[in-house]
Amino acid sequence: MKKLAFVLIGIIAVIGLLTAFDGDCRGIKDGEHRSMKGKMFNDGDRQDRMHDGYEMMCEELDLTDEQKEQVEDLRISSKKEMIVAGSDLKLLEIDKRIAMKNKDFKLAKKLTGDIFEIKQEMAENRIEQQKQRWNFLTPEQQEKAEELMLDHPRREFQDNPKLKKLKRK
Repeated sequence: MKKLAFVLIGIIAVIGLLTAFDGDCRGIKDGEHRSMKGKMFNDGDRQDRMHDGYEMMCEELDLTDEQKEQVEDLRISSKKEMIVAGSDLKLLEIDKRIAMKNKDFKLAKKLTGDIFEIKQEMAENRIEQQKQRWNFLTPEQQEKAEELMLDHPRREFQDNPKLKKLKRK
């Protein structure tokens, strides 16, 4: 009787583990990853919050209509570029996953290099966009922007003494 009880408990435990870990990756399509961002907000909400922050910054800096138009044109063009780069990135990640599945490691390495080239280009484009936005501002507006950045909530994390230990030298 005790052996039967142990066997039943073992079977229930195994079934519980299998369902808890969802080992077959149901719900994940090729090229997609689960992330906390996706669980916390959908992309539309995030974009709306970012746009609201952008509008508040424009009001605080008292941008001219011409400056607002320049910044909006830059935002639209860079958004289009990021959409194209993002889709290229997802396609390469799918190809890499297929190459790894087929044990074509040489192709997987090449695709990994291509993926990181796109990621580097995207990062450099964000920096360039920030530079262009900064150059749209007058010296007075730049000074005001510096003050606003110092008051930003993320700033408190940068000044945290515990985090200073973790910074690279």
